[in-house]
Amino acid sequence: MEKSLLKPFLSIIVLMTLSVFALAFTVGVELSFVPGVAMELPEQVEGWSGSELRFCHNPEVCARDYKDASYYADELEIPDICPECGDGLFNMARAEKEQLPDDTEFVKAAYTNDVGTRLFTSIVLSGTARDSIHRPQRCLKGQGNTLDGEYTLKVPLEGREPLSVRVIKTSRTYRTVEGSVPYYSFYAYWFVGQDRETPYHLGRMFWLAWDRIVRSTAHRWAYIAVQGTREAEGVDYEKDIINFVQKVYPYVLTEEMREKVYTQ
Repeated sequence: MEKSLLKPFLSIIVLMTLSVFALAFTVGVELSFVPGVAMELPEQVEGWSGSELRFCHNPEVCARDYKDASYYADELEIPDICPECGDGLFNMARAEKEQLPDDTEFVKAAYTNDVGTRLFTSIVLSGTARDSIHRPQRCLKGQGNTLDGEYTLKVPLEGREPLSVRVIKTSRTYRTVEGSVPYYSFYAYWFVGQDRETPYHLGRMFWLAWDRIVRSTAHRWAYIAVQGTREAEGVDYEKDIINFVQKVYPYVLTEEMREKVYTQ
């Protein structure tokens, strides 16, 4: 078997061995409720203006067939109250609220730059259940997107090594009165633990297991996502990803996490 193919199997064997010893000799796992992310998004970063999003879940008036009515928080007359039906507003979509554990936390916002480019960003923070967050690919497919490819993008950051961000190219077709209209977009994300970052779901799962086994600690992981439109061909959208992530990155981490990643 080639060396490159052997490495994943060796990793699994090592992890399984550690699991056996952990089950045999550890008493329990301590839950750490301190995340590595700050669950808030800034209103302004250099070159970008943002507003948090709110969603109405009223299935009779505003959210029929899970098509949520969404609002910009800074445009609401009464904070967190739907202007259409009077129900309370949420910072996550109705489907997300119903499918994920109650202690999963969300924050979402839309940002626009000086030339009118709009990006949607979100932070999803896991609760005590391990299924609070999962592979973004699953949700993207469930929303009717076709996954056209994915890759890892390096985002240069001043004062530390580049940040690795996973980028998924998506597409879908909308039916309109004028015919079918193609829509091309991207979804860029990375995972953040209490003291680690990774662009890979399997990497997060490995460190999640490692911390439970070696440290006897379960951390709250989060993932940060940036979403926008793209052309069918080309990678010009990468400029927007890099520019926005560079500007917003220091704001989405806790002070403790910033100290760790900028001193490594």
